[in-house]
Amino acid sequence: MKKRILVMAALLFFVCHASVVMAQDQTALVTDQLFKDKVELKYPQVSEMDNQSFEGKINGIFEQYIKQSYKEMRNNEKEAEQYDFHAEYQTDYQVKYNQASLLSILTSNYMFSGGAHGNTVVQSFNFDEKAKKRVYVTDILNNEEKIEAVRDYVWEYAIARPDVFYPDLKREDIPLTQDTAFYFGDDGITLVFQQYAIAPYVSGNQEIFISKEVYEGK
Repeated sequence: MKKRILVMAALLFFVCHASVVMAQDQTALVTDQLFKDKVELKYPQVSEMDNQSFEGKINGIFEQYIKQSYKEMRNNEKEAEQYDFHAEYQTDYQVKYNQASLLSILTSNYMFSGGAHGNTVVQSFNFDEKAKKRVYVTDILNNEEKIEAVRDYVWEYAIARPDVFYPDLKREDIPLTQDTAFYFGDDGITLVFQQYAIAPYVSGNQEIFISKEVYEGK
């Protein structure tokens, strides 16, 4: 009986210790906030970062994002009254990467403004705590050679799946700019494309993983 208790205690210690280590490995603690107490306006705030100054900068960026979202929601409500449709608006977010001093959060803004269906716009917020800066995809694909290598990869990936992507998609139509959404991964990045960018609406926001080997040439 004593032996079983000791084994259980050891297992409990291991689980608790592992949980603490995992929490320590995280770049930040990310929690939900509601702007003006509206359930339609959810946004993230971060805490428990090593660099509190940078933590405040990140929170300021998300506060600016949600204020802009609120303006967009209010404008949509005004247009709904004017053109007689039922306005819908919802923000949400996902933490996609949160370790090794890197943080990736994807926000989504869904809006119905009449017509057959609503639309969802995705934004990415990527941060490097060590460098103390926000990271855009063009900071990673920082020359034409890297951009073209990734563009070729995305095009080949897409044309091999004509049931998902536009079958007549052209290389030059694949957007790879500062505004292109992405998130960090252990061995590369994942690009996130807006609805209609490279695939029809029914396919949604397409995510394509890009290995470091593609753009670093290793």
